[in-house]
Amino acid sequence: MVTALDKYADMKPTWTSPVIIESHINGIRTKEMNPNTPVGYEEIAEDAIRCWEAGAGAIHAHNTSFDLLGENAYKDYMRTWDRVLAKHPDITWYPTTCNNLRLLPDENGLEHVMFLNEHANARIACVDTGLTLFATDVDAEGYLSGPEFGFNYQRVASQWKMLRERNIPMVYGVYEPGHLRHAMHYVNRGLSTPGSMWDFYLIGDYGLTATEPIGTNGMKPSLESLYYYLHMIEEATVTHPWYISIWGQGALDDTSILRRAIELGGHIKTGLELFYDPARNPTNLELLQQAQEIAREVGRPIATHDEARALYQLR
Repeated sequence: MVTALDKYADMKPTWTSPVIIESHINGIRTKEMNPNTPVGYEEIAEDAIRCWEAGAGAIHAHNTSFDLLGENAYKDYMRTWDRVLAKHPDITWYPTTCNNLRLLPDENGLEHVMFLNEHANARIACVDTGLTLFATDVDAEGYLSGPEFGFNYQRVASQWKMLRERNIPMVYGVYEPGHLRHAMHYVNRGLSTPGSMWDFYLIGDYGLTATEPIGTNGMKPSLESLYYYLHMIEEATVTHPWYISIWGQGALDDTSILRRAIELGGHIKTGLELFYDPARNPTNLELLQQAQEIAREVGRPIATHDEARALYQLR
């Protein structure tokens, strides 16, 4: 009997569009984790410009403080993006969410996105469809600690409504299979926006933010995990592009998952927001170039900026 996973394992390379390779340039990362991490306004701007000019299909960036909300977060972003937009006013980029633990009951965590959409050409938004435990440390007895991140049904619904009102493409952050099922509820009821996309998180031994191997969440970086997610979205009544993000895997000596995703028509998110390895300190540009080289080896064209915008349905 051929299983769903067997089907994808046996599938020949196939794609209908060039591969988009995004650069996710910072995040909850520090210079102690990697001295090449951009952390200030000027450094974030420089890396955004550098990766865009090197062919990234889009740039995803955090501001300098995840704790800032609403208009304060927007103003902090602009201290970077005024510099970037002065040089590349047409750049495709999008911000992150914010610290859910600081939100008031009537806030949804994407209020700053509306300011950036209106004033800073941020035409895509992240929607993290669920709650996640981020393991960051263990105590002397080996018990895990770390924050809870994400958004409940009420906040996700509020985010979704807000983004639909502006017809903004959504990046569905799939940290766990349950997050995909949550997003699928809306997609299958015709409530997604054109240009939206699946982002399958494959999470390695270092998790999302840890600096030591640690018990963590999500599906492991493996071909089986990728195939399972592809099997799940077969039920979607609306076809959206899919991407993979490999988090906290360590050295990318084994590129089989990236290669297979490119072969099967997927797209790639790369950069120092995702990458951690205590033995290796690459730059955002190096990680982008590595993914580009894999695409060339596979033989799939790399999307130009205009081709990427077309897939995101940005006009």
